[in-house]
Amino acid sequence: MHRNKLERSGFTLIELLVVIAIIAILAAMLLPALAKAKCKAKRTQCLSNKKQITVACTLYATDWDDYLVPNAPAGAVDSFGNPVGWCPGGESWASSAYNIVEDYYKTNVLGPYAANVQIYKCPNDVLPSDNGDRIRSISMNPAIAGDLARLCPTIYQNMTNYLGSTGGRSPGPWLLFAKTSDLVRITPSGTFYFADESMYTLNDGYMQGDMSKPEYPDVPGKYDCQGNCFSFVDAHAEYKSWRFQAPGGGLPNAPYARNVIAGGVHWPGAPAATGDLDWEWLVEHTSSK
Repeated sequence: MHRNKLERSGFTLIELLVVIAIIAILAAMLLPALAKAKCKAKRTQCLSNKKQITVACTLYATDWDDYLVPNAPAGAVDSFGNPVGWCPGGESWASSAYNIVEDYYKTNVLGPYAANVQIYKCPNDVLPSDNGDRIRSISMNPAIAGDLARLCPTIYQNMTNYLGSTGGRSPGPWLLFAKTSDLVRITPSGTFYFADESMYTLNDGYMQGDMSKPEYPDVPGKYDCQGNCFSFVDAHAEYKSWRFQAPGGGLPNAPYARNVIAGGVHWPGAPAATGDLDWEWLVEHTSSK
């Protein structure tokens, strides 16, 4: 009886394997939930960042006769070659100084209003460029021009030509906005100011959009749990989940991997007949005819 008791005091190999298998199954069930919770926590921070930078834009407009913050398409520079927009230059996967040098963001037009450069970045944008973590993940609504008509007439004309194209659900040009008071047909609470742009296309601070067909010249990011955090001109922020799936297209399928770039190729949504609801939402919150 004594020998029998000693022999049965430990676990058998089969019992240990069963326990390990149960732990593995539980981990597999819990890890996606934990990852989702972590993403949502960072999404909350992203919304806070968007709200803070848009409050900074509101303060700018208060000081500058109601003018919206000037956009930052490539080439938007003054007569001395200095960037005049809210964003000082182009970011990339390579070793660009604009990826990491904070002084560029402290001396731009928003510098006096946005001392904390962390508000330019989505916490869920975690893949670094060649020279480290980027400062910025956000870009601006392509219909917001601010004072570019005076500061950079050629760039402003390019924006007008682009958004003035006809198409979509009704004919006519799309509006560019210089001042908050220009937002009449589309309200400040319905006009997005900033959104995250995917590194697939991120370069300057101007998130070019196609208003006539479901296509994305610049691709809105999907960092926040397959969605994006938007700020609006009235300084509120909200989360938009991307849902439209298409073979080889749709925002949930847009690339997010090191050194994957657009190379001049637009990311597709889907043929208009199939209804890319994500694209339609963007159009409605970008400008008006």
